[in-house]
Amino acid sequence: MVMSSYTIEYKNPVIYNPVDRCVYEDNPNERLGDGYEFGEPIFNARRFAEVKKDKNASDPLKITDVFYGKHGETANDYYSKMDKVRKTKDKSLAAAIISSKEYPLLQTSVVLGTTEENIKTGILVSQFEEITLNQLSGKYASFAHDLKWFTNLGEGDKIEPSLGGYSETTISIPKSGASVAITERAKQLINGADVYSRLVNQLGIIRLQKENEQTATEIESNTSLSITGVDWGARSSGVSSNNPLDKFNEFQTTFSTKSAPANLFISKWLGFAELYQNDFIKGTTQPLLPISGAKFGETTGNFPVLNGIKYVADDAISSATAGWLMASQAIKIFRGPSRAYTVTDPDAETERYVTKVHFEPKTIQPELVYKVTGITA
Repeated sequence: MVMSSYTIEYKNPVIYNPVDRCVYEDNPNERLGDGYEFGEPIFNARRFAEVKKDKNASDPLKITDVFYGKHGETANDYYSKMDKVRKTKDKSLAAAIISSKEYPLLQTSVVLGTTEENIKTGILVSQFEEITLNQLSGKYASFAHDLKWFTNLGEGDKIEPSLGGYSETTISIPKSGASVAITERAKQLINGADVYSRLVNQLGIIRLQKENEQTATEIESNTSLSITGVDWGARSSGVSSNNPLDKFNEFQTTFSTKSAPANLFISKWLGFAELYQNDFIKGTTQPLLPISGAKFGETTGNFPVLNGIKYVADDAISSATAGWLMASQAIKIFRGPSRAYTVTDPDAETERYVTKVHFEPKTIQPELVYKVTGITA
């Protein structure tokens, strides 16, 4: 009996470079590191996201301008056919194009290029500066603003130089990832439905949700400095029983000696809502304050009374009773390259899409983060 040999094949391997926001051809067998060289560019992910979001674009084929070289020609062919589908409303033609084996790169890799789109997957990551790196480890430098200015200098007095404080944080960006798969049998039973592509796109959404959760965990890891808060929602005889003004003054006093002013307050949505509806904020017997643009679970607004502080409410924060007052520069988002490829296994009769990302939120100035306890009951 002759045994057939099966080869697991990598198809359409791509890598996203967060520094220049471009997607490149990749070799999954090559390890990432200082010696890694990006392959041929495929498209500019940032421009791709901008064009996709531009609802007023008059040219439906403008998106093809973000692709490079031979990929530009393929993209023009693909999107030209899709434009024809939209004009003729030919569903059979649309199904043929979507399931076509001629455009698998365009149908799977674009999940790497939509990271700038406003998907409702949490709002914590966007509150902090993102540091993009080609490599996966290194050191991040922080400089303290503690230069000295001397007054009443006498004639001939020597001025000693002040060099300013400096500290380094070692960064090592961990890897995370996920995959989805479909069997040959499933493809036959599904009878043409594009379930696989939908699963691939869902991976992108789940990734953003997980990154938001990681950021929430990093925020909540800051517990060494704290301020005892007051319950903004406490009520007695139908009116708020706690006046938060003294606590606001304490916030200001606490940060008056810091190297940067507080500009963020982060908590679950409940803390945000209770503060806005505190009678000392909105006025006793006054109707409830409208929270513009608010949606349950995640929203932003100005912190009442304290100008310059932004309130960010996100239910990815696990604490039901605490908030975090900070200078936004205290936490940085470090992002490394992201990979994606499809693996076909003839023996198992499966096709599997894999994506791996390098992402880490990290507190680099913990002295600028205070946990405020007891803001809700």
